[in-house]
Amino acid sequence: MDFDAVVIGSGLGGCAAGAAMAGSGKKVLVLEKTDSVGGRCSTSEINGFQMDTGSHVIWRSSYGPFREALKRVNKQNDVGFHQLQNMMFKVGEVPLKFNIREVFDTMDKHIPGILNMSSRMLKVTAPSMTRVMDRLAAHYDNVTIQEFLSRFTDNLPIHNMIDWVSFILYGTPYGETPAGELIRTMSQASEPMAEGLADREIFLGYVKGGLIQFPKALCTGIEEHGGEVRTGVTVNNIIVKNGKVAGVQTNDGEIIKADLIFSNAGIKETVKYLVGEEHFDREYAEKIRSLRPGCCGWCLRLALDKPVFNYDMVMSVPEKDTQEYYKHMWTQHEVPDGLPAIMATSPSRMDPSLAPEGKQSVIVIAPVTFDPRENWSKWEQKALDSIEYAVPGIKDHIMWHDFLTPGTYLVYGEDNAPAIGLAQCMGQAGADRPSSISPIKGLYYVGAEAGKNDSGVATEIATQSGLNAADHVLRHEKGAPVSHRIRERVLASRSI
Repeated sequence: MDFDAVVIGSGLGGCAAGAAMAGSGKKVLVLEKTDSVGGRCSTSEINGFQMDTGSHVIWRSSYGPFREALKRVNKQNDVGFHQLQNMMFKVGEVPLKFNIREVFDTMDKHIPGILNMSSRMLKVTAPSMTRVMDRLAAHYDNVTIQEFLSRFTDNLPIHNMIDWVSFILYGTPYGETPAGELIRTMSQASEPMAEGLADREIFLGYVKGGLIQFPKALCTGIEEHGGEVRTGVTVNNIIVKNGKVAGVQTNDGEIIKADLIFSNAGIKETVKYLVGEEHFDREYAEKIRSLRPGCCGWCLRLALDKPVFNYDMVMSVPEKDTQEYYKHMWTQHEVPDGLPAIMATSPSRMDPSLAPEGKQSVIVIAPVTFDPRENWSKWEQKALDSIEYAVPGIKDHIMWHDFLTPGTYLVYGEDNAPAIGLAQCMGQAGADRPSSISPIKGLYYVGAEAGKNDSGVATEIATQSGLNAADHVLRHEKGAPVSHRIRERVLASRSI
C-alpha cells in the first residue's frame, strides 16, 4: 500500500479522522480539491480582513471534540478559544442584552462562593446527569421539538426563537427535528458548564485567529506525524475490488493505493459519484439516495469603518410567525415579505487581529432555499436590512460587503449545497443517523453526514464523526491509543 489511509476532503471530519490515524502511527494522506483546508470551516483574507466562510460559534469550544482531535496529534496547545461574553437576543422589538462575566460577577457579589459551589456540584453530578438525559433523549426521538414545546407554551416569540435555534444547530426546522436531539445537545453541556463556571465564563467559543486555525493545526499535526496533506487535488473515484477499497484515482490519473478510505465528500456523493451505486445493494443505495440534506444558507460579510457592533453574537428573530415565512420561501421559491431571523457574530471583536486596526468585521447568516430561480440581489438587500434591524445604524459604517449564496458551497461537493450536511431531522438523528461504516470494507464516511448515535452541533458533530470512525478502526488493533470517552460512543454496526 502507498498509504495506510487516504482521507478525501479536509473538512473537520476528514481532518479529525486523519489526525486520529496519524497520531496512532498510521501513514495518512489527506486530499483536498480546493486550495485551502477546512471546507466550510475556512478563513480567507479580503482587503486586510480575515473572513470566515460563514458565522461560527463552537458549542463546547475547548471542552469538546475540538480539543480531543487536537490531542491526537499533540496540538491541543496550538489552538486557543475566545469564550463568548457579550451577547444580544432580539425577539421582535425586545432586545435582551447581557455580558456573561458581569452576570457571574453579580451572582458572586450577592451570593459569595455560588459559582465555585455550583461548579463543584456539577462536576460531581455531570456524569449521572448525562446518562439520565441521554436516556430521556431516546424516549423523545419520536416527538418533534415543536410538539414537545407546545406541551408547555404557545407563546409565539418563544416558538420563533426555538425554531430558529433548530435551524442553526441542526439544519432543519423545529417541526421536523426530534426533541431527543435537543436534549442530547443539552446533555453535552453539563461537564463544560462545570469547567466554565470555575473559569467565570460560558463554554461557547470562537477559534482565535479564525476558524481555519483548527483544521490547519490538525493538518500540521498529521504532517508532523509522517502524513501528507495535498491541496488542489480532486479525487475522481474510489477504487473498489472484490467488495473492499483498494485506493483512489485523482483527476490527473494518479492511482494511490490504500485499504482504508475516509470520505469527507458527503455520504450521498460518495456512494453516487466516487464509488458508484452499482457497488452497493439496491436497498442500501436507495436509502442513501433518500437522505435529506440540511438547509442551505446565505452569508453576508461586512467590513465596518469602526467598531459599532458591540456584541460577540447577536440572534435576531422578528416577531412574525417564522414557520409561515419559511413555508412560503420553500414552497413558492420567492423572497418572502418581512425579515428573516439571523445570527451575526463579530470575529474581530473577539479577536482584534482579524481586522485592520480601528476596523471591525461582522458575519451574518440565515437559511434559504437553493434554486436557480432565486432572486439573489433581492436576498442581498434583505440581508442588509436584517442586520440593520438588529443593530440600527450599522449600515452607515459599511466600508464594503460581500454576499455568499448557497452556490458558493457547491465547491465542497454536495449537490444541494447544504450549510451543514444532512438534516438532523426525524429519521436521521440519534440512532437513526446513517452509520459511518459503509458496506464496502475499508470505506468510512465522515463529516456532518454520518455517525450513528452522534449528536450535537454542526462543527462538533463533524469532528466527532471523524474521531469515531478512526477509533472504530484503531480499537481493533492491539495497543491503539483510543480515548475511553470516545470509545464508549463508537458503534460498530454496519446498518443504516
